[in-house]
Amino acid sequence: MKLLLLGGDTPVGHSLRAFIPPLQRHELVLTPLEGTRWKRERQVKKMLRAVEPDMIVDSRIISFWDGSESVSSAELERTQWLARSAQRLGIRYFYLSSSQVFAGSLKRPYRESDTPDSQEPKGQLLLKAEQLVRDTVEDAFVLRLGWLFSGRGPSHFKLMLDQLCAGERLKASDSRRDCPVHTAEVARVVAGIIDQISVGAPARGLYHYGSAGDTGYFAFCEALVAFASQFDVFSHATELLAEESMPEGFAINRSLDCTAIRHQFGIQRRPWRDFVERAVRRYIELYCKEVSHDR
Repeated sequence: MKLLLLGGDTPVGHSLRAFIPPLQRHELVLTPLEGTRWKRERQVKKMLRAVEPDMIVDSRIISFWDGSESVSSAELERTQWLARSAQRLGIRYFYLSSSQVFAGSLKRPYRESDTPDSQEPKGQLLLKAEQLVRDTVEDAFVLRLGWLFSGRGPSHFKLMLDQLCAGERLKASDSRRDCPVHTAEVARVVAGIIDQISVGAPARGLYHYGSAGDTGYFAFCEALVAFASQFDVFSHATELLAEESMPEGFAINRSLDCTAIRHQFGIQRRPWRDFVERAVRRYIELYCKEVSHDR
């Protein structure tokens, strides 16, 4: 299939670019995030007619969420333009969403059947975009992901490493829980689903994916510091991690139940811990001026 990747220069986009082309199963056409700032619907139609993709892979809004840019309501209108054009032209639509559509009040992992109830502006916008795609495009596939991390920016993970590199204190709390997932894992899962869709698997649905090992944010940061402290640039990292004080009874749990994606597509979860050192090394390669060596 010919895949049109929107947001090819984002952390998720870079991982998809590294994973899909070497397999030589699908053709990947890239559009950078800046190239998706359409002003009119006809620009979207023109792009889709020029590329003639079999599927759109949309990583725009989830990338805004984890980056430094705010998500404006204009992205909803652009999503509507995309969805309408995709439906008219018979193009499948693969939309990447987030566990942030949930408020995090449940004590158990969220299932696809649970009602999204986020009161945060970004979470509501993510959900509205989901609904637009699912209500408009017949062949629409929505994949909600756990908290994304990558050594490449813009991302919250990179900001945490920036803090440690600058000698600033890093605070986190296990009162916040999620199932982290490295962008390379996102690429593996997305590619696996697309492979199966290309040979007849259902092209419409809603699924959850997060790496194995639901965890609190402080525990995640402990693992991050443990790996990072092996390198000279983070030699004082262990002294900088502190547990954030939260109000009594405060708890947010956005971990995801990933049973459905395993049953439908046979996709097994891999531990997020397997990817932390990889992300730290990539950060050092990209953003540290002097190459640091293991101690």
